[in-house]
Amino acid sequence: MKKILLEDVINIFFKYTIYDLKEEIEIPNINFRFKEKLDDLFDQKDLDYLIDNNSECLYVVINDKLTFFKYLTDIINETVNLFNEYEQNVDVEETARYLLRRIWLRMGINDFIDINKFLDNQLKFIKNRMLDSPEEKRLYTTKEFEIFQKTKVNDLWDETTRRMIFTIKNNDELYELPHILYDIDDNNTFYIYGVQSSQNEKNKHIERKLYKLNKGIDNPNVHPSKVCALLIFINLLKNNSISNIIIPSLQVLSYHYHELLSIESKKYYEEIIRQYKDNPSDIYLKNRLEYLKNWYLHVYEKQDKISYLKTEELIYLMYRLLEHDSDIAIVNEINLQGDYLNLKIRK
Repeated sequence: MKKILLEDVINIFFKYTIYDLKEEIEIPNINFRFKEKLDDLFDQKDLDYLIDNNSECLYVVINDKLTFFKYLTDIINETVNLFNEYEQNVDVEETARYLLRRIWLRMGINDFIDINKFLDNQLKFIKNRMLDSPEEKRLYTTKEFEIFQKTKVNDLWDETTRRMIFTIKNNDELYELPHILYDIDDNNTFYIYGVQSSQNEKNKHIERKLYKLNKGIDNPNVHPSKVCALLIFINLLKNNSISNIIIPSLQVLSYHYHELLSIESKKYYEEIIRQYKDNPSDIYLKNRLEYLKNWYLHVYEKQDKISYLKTEELIYLMYRLLEHDSDIAIVNEINLQGDYLNLKIRK
């Protein structure tokens, strides 16, 4: 497998990443404040641009530049390796540029205080293969259904490295449950960043049965399919002797990121509408219009909804687990502005 070198990462960071961020090309601007001199790494023009800091933006302090870039190099190479294991062939340099632009979206408030700890965790998340199942496999069988499990590697802009996907099957009936976005560190602590509704198969007969989970719940708050996915996931963790779960607070760049996506989706959608009106027989434009329309409907002015799903709804889901599984305990109270929720699975 081709690997990227440290000097290549430094080159991409100074030639592309800082410009992409400061111009807010897709990703919100953040500032990098290096405590060491950088003139041995790059030319003055790029350094001047780098230190032209916007005081209103969040910033990270980098005390050891080589450690910082070594982490990024290892993260890129391990990411490419992981994609290859999941039979996704990716270009190393292109992956590097995308990752250097997007990895900051995963930062919480405390990550801005200790960038090395954040990068170290990201590297551990990528390298950890526990529960990896690129090919779908049967997890267990009930009286009515078969439950299948698989994992997928997320795109580089997603909240986590992986997602867990459970599918309920009954002969020809299929119901793909919402995806659980998760990561694992070296201490076998699981981090759950979201439970994301699936766009795939949803059988109405199976879904009606899922609503039995709401029986006796005064204010359900959340869809039973998400509760079901989490209960299966918790059971999987129990079977692997996992007892510690962290629900992080909101990743701080997420809201503005979705604001930028909203603006971008509107711009491209309106442009393709104009092009298609001028060339209504063009098949490529027709297909492109349909694609951009779906993207527009998915992201336009959705930042508030997405913020809710990643904060309040996720917390509601965790408290719903207590209604169904007495082995789960919440050991702290969360402050959404900068804390996390810690769950313990009693052994």
